[in-house]
Amino acid sequence: MKIILCLLAMLCGAANASAQWIVNDPVNTAVDTLIQVNQEANHLEILRQWATQLETLNRQLRQLEDQLAAQQRIRDVLGDPVAAGAQISRNLGAADFARQYGETMSAIRRLSDAVASLRSTADGIYRALDDRTVLGQSFTRQTAPYLRYAAVERQAQNTETVFTDTDARIEVLQTELAATLAALRDASTQAEVDKLNAKIAALNGQLAQLAQRRRDAADQLHAQQILNDNQAAKEQRDLFEKQIAEERQTLDAVNAWQGAMQLTPTSYTRP
Repeated sequence: MKIILCLLAMLCGAANASAQWIVNDPVNTAVDTLIQVNQEANHLEILRQWATQLETLNRQLRQLEDQLAAQQRIRDVLGDPVAAGAQISRNLGAADFARQYGETMSAIRRLSDAVASLRSTADGIYRALDDRTVLGQSFTRQTAPYLRYAAVERQAQNTETVFTDTDARIEVLQTELAATLAALRDASTQAEVDKLNAKIAALNGQLAQLAQRRRDAADQLHAQQILNDNQAAKEQRDLFEKQIAEERQTLDAVNAWQGAMQLTPTSYTRP
């Protein structure tokens, strides 16, 4: 009986052992292995790209550090380019920007001389106006009406003075601007570029100021001529209205005189 029970137990154990055996599929195993290999390769490629990007960033950081160090050395040797540029602007523009060319319109009108205007020939272009008639007799001239012409002539002289003074200054500035542009082309450091750019800005500012002064002088001359034309038109209108008023007043006086007269016949002859 014991022998039979032992045999039964052995048979059950064998059956359970056979139920736990693993079935191996070579195709599935190959596919799984290939997928795993590809995933590992992708991970390696991603890690390699990250390493390359990190190396690029490190190289850029090192370059920036080198540039900052170079800028610091330049500042230590040459000074602050911003402060230097401001100093250049002050040196180039402090006196020149405040300089006045010519006179103002109020000064020109105040200093206008009618007598000098009558004697002016504009370097021989016109003839002087004397105080003699065609009969050779002298007469007393009223100078007040000639003040307007004197103002225009003085304004024209002022404009010529402004153009002459600014021509000389513009030539100096243009020469200096050309030299600065050449130096900017050959500049080797950023600090030098900053300084030269500041100087170029100051030079261009002065050139713009001189151009504006010339335009202002020409505008003043034009404005004075417009005022003269306006005054001439007013005087012409004034003369016309005065002539009309004088005619009316004359007619009124004649009518009043005629109305006051009483004519009576002293004799009468029958026809």
